[in-house]
Amino acid sequence: MTANDIITKCDRIKPNGYSYLQKQSWLKKAESDIIEYVNMYSEAKTPCMFDSSDNPELYLDDTHENIYLYYLISMIDLSNQEYDLYNNSSAFFNHEFSRWKRNFRQRTLPECKISVKV
Repeated sequence: MTANDIITKCDRIKPNGYSYLQKQSWLKKAESDIIEYVNMYSEAKTPCMFDSSDNPELYLDDTHENIYLYYLISMIDLSNQEYDLYNNSSAFFNHEFSRWKRNFRQRTLPECKISVKV
């Protein structure tokens, strides 16, 4: 799944007047939050692909596209000053993102080099 896939789908679901670059900037913020969360649990740091590509491959696969989609929709609602819609779309985003983080924590043990002397 690429950034262009998500932006195109968002434009079909929620027509808007914001530029592709603006939506890509919002998507970069969501992606950096995901990468930051992943890097908390791993010594091998995952780089953010937005810095090196115009249409980067996103970290999450197609099964989690709603995280990116709801984030873009909520940012559009916020920018349009449609606060009731923003509250709804951000609640959907927060639910999907929290669910992904919970599943990620269950699947991934943190890598740490702490030794406890008893």
